[in-house]
Amino acid sequence: MVLGRPPKVGRRYTQLVNGEFESEIDVPLSVTKVSRIIEENSDLRVNTVRKLGEGLEFQSYLVNEAWVFRFPKRVSETLDPLAEKTFSQKLKLSTSVPKISCIWNHPWGYPETISGYEYLPGTSLEHFRGEEIDQDCLGRQLGTVLKELHTMSGVAVSKVCDPLATLRTWSEDLDEQLGRISRSTLSYSKRTTIKSYIDQYKFDLPSSEGVLIHGDLGADHILLDERKQLSGIIDWSNHTKGCRYRDFVGIWRWGGDVFCTRVLYHYPEKPSLTEFAFVRVMGLVSCISRVILVCEQQSEKLRKRAHTLLLERLSEITNKSPYEPLSG
Repeated sequence: MVLGRPPKVGRRYTQLVNGEFESEIDVPLSVTKVSRIIEENSDLRVNTVRKLGEGLEFQSYLVNEAWVFRFPKRVSETLDPLAEKTFSQKLKLSTSVPKISCIWNHPWGYPETISGYEYLPGTSLEHFRGEEIDQDCLGRQLGTVLKELHTMSGVAVSKVCDPLATLRTWSEDLDEQLGRISRSTLSYSKRTTIKSYIDQYKFDLPSSEGVLIHGDLGADHILLDERKQLSGIIDWSNHTKGCRYRDFVGIWRWGGDVFCTRVLYHYPEKPSLTEFAFVRVMGLVSCISRVILVCEQQSEKLRKRAHTLLLERLSEITNKSPYEPLSG
């Protein structure tokens, strides 16, 4: 099977509506459209296609229950599938990770690079409530994997992450971001809690030597097997060198202080108050961002779950400072 032959000569390529940096790609995708794109760009005979998910950067489709193909949602100079492919081949962890095996730089039918890898079975942690999971067991597994990742050497990374860049942008545009969520979804009192909490943050994360990080370790990227134990971590497109506690942000979003404590118990470093304040505030931003994303996708199931996690974290931080000692 050939998964990366050049596009056929004379094919008409889809053009971007807007050529600006990071402009959104205006190419509606359906299972029929995806099937056609896959068959035109490879020798793969498509029998089944279903949408796996959609994040800020990609729409992902499962083909023949065997291959995952990722379609970028915007033109971006920061996404580099080739670098991710090289990185994924060198990544050695005690859990499964996807190995990028095909990259189409100029595919027929789509204006940006499409990448693909063999499907990793599992259900994302996003779909489980805290009481459904053995959090001690999962905490041990995640703590072990994060230790392996953050102490890994010999893996070249071309970019270095500024951990406070996103928070600065959000603090400046907070009213605009909250305005994207309906009043029925987020009450005035909840908005006040969010603003108060973020206003207390001092942007005082201490500088430290960057370690190799996933960069976007949300609950939607953590896979569990049928026993509800860790089976894989996906979507390494944001891997970089940066603050180790960036990889705890999505963990806090899903399980708050209590679950983070369980993960940290099996992790060699312990965060200071200023470091964990960063985790909490960035985690709150992640909660809000997820609600905005799934509301715009009009996915009722995902919307309810994202809204529940936001409310759980808000109940945890109401009338508290980001600099409270870690509880749990």
